[in-house]
Amino acid sequence: MHLKLYKDSLREMRWFAQLLLFGAASATLKLRSTKPSLSEQVLTSPSNAGQSEPVPRQAAPRFLTPQTQRFAVNGSALPEVSWDVGESYAGSLSISENANDTNSLFFWFFPSENQTVGKEITIWLTGGPGCSSIGELLSENGPFLWQPGVFRPIQNKWSWHRLTNMVWIDQPIGSGFSQGSSYSGMYCPYIASAMLDANDTQFFDVTGMQIFDGLYSNDPLAQDLPASRFANTWSDVFGFNDSFTASLTNASKTCGYEGHLDEYIVFPPAGRQPSTIPGFQADQVTPLEGCSLFNDVFNAASEVNPCFSVYTITQLCPIKYDPLGFSDGTNYVPQGSGPVYFERQDVKNVIHAPNKTWQFCTNEDVFVNGTDTSVVDGPGSQPVLPNVIDRTQNVILGHGSQDFVLISDGTLLSIQNMTFGGMMGFQSRPVDPLYIPYHVNDDFTTLAGAGVMGTAHKERGLTYIAVAPAGHFLTMDAPAVAFRSMEVLLGRVEGFQSMVPFTIDTNNTSQPSGQMGNGTVKIVNGGVVGSVTVSQAKMVSCNGVSILTLVILSCLFMIQ
Repeated sequence: MHLKLYKDSLREMRWFAQLLLFGAASATLKLRSTKPSLSEQVLTSPSNAGQSEPVPRQAAPRFLTPQTQRFAVNGSALPEVSWDVGESYAGSLSISENANDTNSLFFWFFPSENQTVGKEITIWLTGGPGCSSIGELLSENGPFLWQPGVFRPIQNKWSWHRLTNMVWIDQPIGSGFSQGSSYSGMYCPYIASAMLDANDTQFFDVTGMQIFDGLYSNDPLAQDLPASRFANTWSDVFGFNDSFTASLTNASKTCGYEGHLDEYIVFPPAGRQPSTIPGFQADQVTPLEGCSLFNDVFNAASEVNPCFSVYTITQLCPIKYDPLGFSDGTNYVPQGSGPVYFERQDVKNVIHAPNKTWQFCTNEDVFVNGTDTSVVDGPGSQPVLPNVIDRTQNVILGHGSQDFVLISDGTLLSIQNMTFGGMMGFQSRPVDPLYIPYHVNDDFTTLAGAGVMGTAHKERGLTYIAVAPAGHFLTMDAPAVAFRSMEVLLGRVEGFQSMVPFTIDTNNTSQPSGQMGNGTVKIVNGGVVGSVTVSQAKMVSCNGVSILTLVILSCLFMIQ
């Protein structure tokens, strides 16, 4: 059924092999140049927030070889960035051995500040489909950030390259700076599964995978089916009048959405879910009359709040200036602001980018003939995801509770319809706390929450985290959660109930003692019914610490 897609994945792996070759070869040199300790680095504080000061860098690059020279980026030459971002490599690589094939993928590789990681590498792929990974390097988890509403780039103490070697790749072809004709869609599970099946541990020894706010099946299961319940859960945010709320609830019942959620989001699962979606015609794409509830909620929300964002429902006016030109999907670029960051020629020159127009999300279809064959009928239908879970025992699926473009109930439906570890779905209801270590927030540019920030659950190699103070862009909204999740994925920390400080100093402070209680995103039979703010999570002995619709999903996998 997916033979062509599988072969395309193997073709893609040859490109990854070419990319990873220079990392593996250089790492074997074991250069002894050292990174200064965090105490020697100059970070901003409330007294000098907004001032960019230089950070000492390594005396010699660790990955510079004759093969990588053409990709080397001058870390002190990035426009608008007033410090040296350190060693990195960027550019385009062909995905084919055929000299006449002009298709290429663009990457940006940052060696880890932690030199003990060796050949370990983590690959970040942005979804969309067709959105740029280097765009999320700049806006979410890269060494330097320039987020919406921020005056200029800042140093990111939550950068993932502090934990592991990181590479951001624009894919599929047509995304970001990647060039060529469209081809079959590649999602993270397919690439990871194909690498595992190749059994080539020299280049593709996949040891884990993580997906934030992902789509695992047909869109309606994460949009129309849970739309009414989501609106009721967040009624104080949406502010709908009583008559509209009542009509929405009645439509959800009439279309069969309420019954479907009640029957299939149960722990343990009730059984295999039907391949047909209630409330939709036989094509599973066109909703029946009165059943397009996702659009109904979106239209009503946009009347109440003209700046309503499906990505983070608590977003209010005005629309912020975004140096990527995305602005929560509005593509708003203020008059006189000039080209977006990666469309600037001086930026393209520094990172060896091709001469093509850059957009955070392409307007072109990235699938052959406009068809995505990686998703088949029925929830939880990506057949390769259980394969990755079973073979790595290290898969994390995370979801922001304030995400409306892909509602978390859709992820729960998919999990409860998958068989992994010899059993179907989660056997127990997720209730455990998602704990994030307390740390000193002394830098206004990198503030991040701490304490119990959601709910976490693990069974048979699959971990699910529901993050209360986050929307679709989980890494941007809750950087400390994403950083901790990376520590768990990499095996640095045992799990999300661990109260040990961050493994890399991010201004750690003393941690509370005593019982944390349950998680703060309440999941019951039938789906998510609510969440509480971090300040409502009760802990003891805190030691004085103060407490449209374009679907963009992000995923990564780890190779050793």
